[in-house]
Amino acid sequence: MESDLFNGSLPFPVNFTTIAIALAILLALIAFVRGVIGMFVGIVCLLAGAFVGYWCHSLIPGWIAVFTEQPSPRFAFFAALGIGFSVYICLRLLAGAFLLAPIRKKKGGRLLGGMFGAALSLIPAAVVVFLLGVSLWMAGMLFSIGNTDAGVAAQEGEVVTERPFWARWNEALDRDYIGSLIAKIDPVAVRAKGALLNLMVALKDNAAGGKLSENPAAGRVLRNAKVRELDKDPEISRLVEKGDYTRLINHPKVKEVAADPEVSGLLEDLHVEKAVDSSLYTVEKSGNRVRRMRSMRFSLR
Repeated sequence: MESDLFNGSLPFPVNFTTIAIALAILLALIAFVRGVIGMFVGIVCLLAGAFVGYWCHSLIPGWIAVFTEQPSPRFAFFAALGIGFSVYICLRLLAGAFLLAPIRKKKGGRLLGGMFGAALSLIPAAVVVFLLGVSLWMAGMLFSIGNTDAGVAAQEGEVVTERPFWARWNEALDRDYIGSLIAKIDPVAVRAKGALLNLMVALKDNAAGGKLSENPAAGRVLRNAKVRELDKDPEISRLVEKGDYTRLINHPKVKEVAADPEVSGLLEDLHVEKAVDSSLYTVEKSGNRVRRMRSMRFSLR
């Protein structure tokens, strides 16, 4: 299956569309048996948890500044995920104890179940699938940028294996119908931010920057005035050089450029992981990827 989310790491292919359909069927069965009202309450709690987690992600670097000035992007992501999930659990327990339990006691059973409840369950199912897709895009973005950074730091002539499956989630989501749809309607522009940061990390190497410019889709992005202005920003350049991707992801200027309709339109045609890999490595006849000759940092100035 072309859009295998785990890139052959499992003995059977699983794409995001398959996961989304399976979740919708599971929630429909639960709604049929237990009712759909609890699901709508749970969705409100889930949205609250997602909002808190996303809000905390930008604050985590400041919270742990006493321990490190450069927090791991993966740590920040999983910490924010844990905070958001904890908020969801607490709110769901409170809602269940003080709101749903008294109603169920009065009604004597399930709340709006049966076929009508199963049909209504498509609404919470869509919300769950959307939030799961955004989370996978966010995780894929972080792992992908980390892999690009490792490629830039690799020694000349070093043989590098292919990206691990968790660093290629974005490729699989790009090829997946529902995954790509989520990327287009994502209000926090995760795919666009990931593409921009991958390009900016790769541009630390002049040789890679030159090869990227030869890619038609990447070249159009790099020639965009807003992207060029972003590259000229000294604070952005400093964060890229430091590898402080947690602060980069949450930087207002990165968010602004990623949300720009013109830039996001250009990024839709760009398969960023493939473009970055081809700029960093040459592929031998044996299939091995070999790090190209290094050079000084390429600049869009």
